[in-house]
Amino acid sequence: METQQPKRQKSGQTGLIILVVTLITAIFILLFLMRQNLSSQKSDYEKMLADQKIGYEKDLSKLQIDLKEQISKAEKLGDEKNQMVDSLKKMLQSVENDRNMLKKTLQLSQAQNKQYKEKIEAYEMLLKAKDKEIDRLKETADVLYKENNNLKNEKNNITTELTDEKKKRESLQGKVEEAAVLKAENVQINMIDRKGKESSGGQYRASRIDKLAISFNTADNKLAKIGNKDIYMRVLEPLGTVLANSGTSGDFEINGKKMTYSARQQILFDNSRQKVTFTFSRSGEFQSGRHIIEFYSEGAKIGSGSFEVR
Repeated sequence: METQQPKRQKSGQTGLIILVVTLITAIFILLFLMRQNLSSQKSDYEKMLADQKIGYEKDLSKLQIDLKEQISKAEKLGDEKNQMVDSLKKMLQSVENDRNMLKKTLQLSQAQNKQYKEKIEAYEMLLKAKDKEIDRLKETADVLYKENNNLKNEKNNITTELTDEKKKRESLQGKVEEAAVLKAENVQINMIDRKGKESSGGQYRASRIDKLAISFNTADNKLAKIGNKDIYMRVLEPLGTVLANSGTSGDFEINGKKMTYSARQQILFDNSRQKVTFTFSRSGEFQSGRHIIEFYSEGAKIGSGSFEVR
């Protein structure tokens, strides 16, 4: 009996050791499979970005070819060709710069992938607009040539038509430029009291206001150029006086007119509907009544909001 008991204990210990070894082996196998799965997912994601990069290079290459064809067409037109050719060459240079930068990029980040996608879409939209404009210019030039050869008496009418056509083109160009300007949306004007507590609602007691927290989101705009943008904010009292602080205020111009701003901020616009926030304070209490907040950028008013002081 005494001999059998040690044998049983030894057998039980051996079974336990086998069980532990089996569990450790299973854990190592599971960790290996998880690592292989993560590695596969990463490889698939990197391949997707690489394929998209190749696709963007092809898109930009095609844009270069199409733009060169447009420049060739524009150079064959009449008096307006210089302005059109200059505009197309600037666009071609921008596309070539983007293509060169893309070639130098070894691997796209998620942000870069989105940026190139939106820029290519914007280029394609502008290219279509330019193509239609060239066709209209060519049609106008053909009409002018025929009319000058056959109906000399209608010269004044043709001149009038060309003037109207030019005005339409200028109007269209102005609309395109206007569409490319930033827009401020979801304007929020909150109050911060002396304890740092922020309140919303748009109606505040003058005695409680220590600072204003003013924010907005940049609207989605594929025509707007990606890059640094200066944002000017004006805080107008009920009688129209612009609130100015010596440390944050200054002057800027809108259509040749000098205006005073209450605060200025530079942002890196990336067309991600990013949030822009100003913190503004003044010496003394705010006047009672409706205050207006205006935002300007790139020579244009991009949005506004208001709040009431009691």
